[in-house]
Amino acid sequence: MSNRLTRLPLSLVFFLFWIVLLTSSGCRRPTSTGESAEKATRATLSEAIDWADKRRQGIDFVAMGTAPAATTIGWRLDIDFSKQMLFQSFDGPQLLTPIPKPQPMGKTMGVVLDAKATPVYASNTRRTAASRNVAPKVSRLKVYIEPIACRDPVSKRDYAYTVRIDANGKRFTGCGAFIKGSDRLNGAWVLETFKGQRLRPDQFGDKQLPYLEIDLAGHKLVGSTGWNKIKGAIDAEGDHLDLIPKTTTRRTAPGTFETDFLTALDQSSLFRIGKDRLTLLVNGQYAMTFRKK
Repeated sequence: MSNRLTRLPLSLVFFLFWIVLLTSSGCRRPTSTGESAEKATRATLSEAIDWADKRRQGIDFVAMGTAPAATTIGWRLDIDFSKQMLFQSFDGPQLLTPIPKPQPMGKTMGVVLDAKATPVYASNTRRTAASRNVAPKVSRLKVYIEPIACRDPVSKRDYAYTVRIDANGKRFTGCGAFIKGSDRLNGAWVLETFKGQRLRPDQFGDKQLPYLEIDLAGHKLVGSTGWNKIKGAIDAEGDHLDLIPKTTTRRTAPGTFETDFLTALDQSSLFRIGKDRLTLLVNGQYAMTFRKK
């Protein structure tokens, strides 16, 4: 075999070497205790480019839903919490309104945005001559945003918020995301609750609660499980995130907490931040809560 390779042109041998190297490296799979904490995220959001553009426009929150009995996007909502809301349905005009004061929804910890909106017709919208001479009718736009995980039927992707909208005499339901949410992830976070259980420092070998320190710009994650140090990688887009934790020390931890904690971090795909609390979700369900350090 080696004799055959020596008869090949050097450039071809070099090319074949890189094909083998790239193929083998692409097949490796990281684990929660990690082989490579420097790797990129495992999946890139299809909305990333669109959301980056919206952030440049000052948009804070977006929502979308399908048209009735359809599998395509039927409506969209863009909210700039310092300025306005813009709603576009699949069969009606855009509704534009100054941002109203958010009202609490009670037990769900959600908010309601209730305002009068003015229809905005696009230049290519077909309207009769009579309707063009009539002032647009003011409509009511009522938006409910709830911290309940939602799965989009088109993308099959989970989102951290469920959104309901009353507009033009119809009810629209879909999913929403705070597309600037990742801006608040940076810093140190101390674990408060895990799987519904409140934790105490004396439960851990370090006599300190587990914690995470997040540096999004460097895609770096460090921290502690309460027994062992953590070093890994992180990426986030909107309120989606990808954590790749691994332990860098080998101290024996009793029970299954450390393994369960690392597995939950690895599987977390959504987060919410409110009142200096960071909540991570696995498969749309609450997994753990941290407080800002």
